[in-house]
Amino acid sequence: PPTLRGVARRPSSSRMSISIVPFIGLISFGVQYVYPLTESAGVLLKEKTANKDLTQWVVFWIICIGFAILENNFLFFLADCVPLYLELKTLAFLWLVHPDYLGALWLWHKRLKVPHAEYDKAFYPLLLQCLGPLGKAPAVEAAPKSDEGTSKDDEEAAESAPPGSPIPIAGAAAWRGAAAS
Repeated sequence: PPTLRGVARRPSSSRMSISIVPFIGLISFGVQYVYPLTESAGVLLKEKTANKDLTQWVVFWIICIGFAILENNFLFFLADCVPLYLELKTLAFLWLVHPDYLGALWLWHKRLKVPHAEYDKAFYPLLLQCLGPLGKAPAVEAAPKSDEGTSKDDEEAAESAPPGSPIPIAGAAAWRGAAAS
C-alpha cells in the first residue's frame, strides 16, 4: 500500500464501519424490506382491509423508498464513517414497522397529515383534471331488464330516487333495501 511519511494507509474502499451485531446488513435488509413486504402483501390480499393498515404500509413504503434514494445518492458515506450506522438504521426501520409501535402510522397522524391536507386540497383537483377520464368515478350501468319486466317495487324505488341518481331500474327495490341496512 502507498505510504505517506512512512505510515501505511488502507485504501478508502476497504473502510469498514464499527458494528457490534453480527450479520447486521442482513438483519437490516430483513427489517427494511422483507418483513414490510410480507405484511404489505398480507394487507393487500385480505378480503376487507382496515384503513389504518393501508395507511401504515403506504406511508412506510414512501418513507422507505425516499430513504433508499437519499441513502444511495447522498448519504452513502455514512455507512463507512458513522459508527453503528446500520444498527441505528435498523432500529429506526424497526420502529416504523413493529406492530406494537406502527411508527409510520404515528408519523402520518401526528406529523404529516395536517401539512399534507393543505397540499391535498390545493392539488388534488388539479391531479384529477390532469388524469382526464381516468380521474372520474365510473358511472353505474343500468342492469338489464328481466323477461318479466320491472316489478312494482322497482318502479316505486325509481320514482322515489332523486333526479340523476344512479339507481338502476331493474333491482332498484333490492338496492334500496340494501342501502337502508
